Amino acid sequence: MSKIDISHDLVRKQFLAVVDGGAATLAYRVNKDIMEIFSTYVPEAARGKKIADLLVREALAFAKDKNLKIFPTCSYVVRPLGQPSYPRWS
Repeated sequence: MSKIDISHDLVRKQFLAVVDGGAATLAYRVNKDIMEIFSTYVPEAARGKKIADLLVREALAFAKDKNLKIFPTCSYVVRPLGQPSYPRWS
């Protein structure tokens, strides 16, 4: 898989990657110090390539940088946050 460029749209509150089949997105909202990640989407042609994982990691890095707590309501995000391979911070 070639390098995937991820952009962050602060106005729309989403991370975006242009991939085969269109745009992969992760959408969130922030309320005070809580970042709710409520949606991830990857076009069918690009599924199975860990693109959603890259979007989640980018969102977690943003949350860490802004000192935000994560509140995942998207089922894709809930599952991996319990895995030891995901970034952690105090």
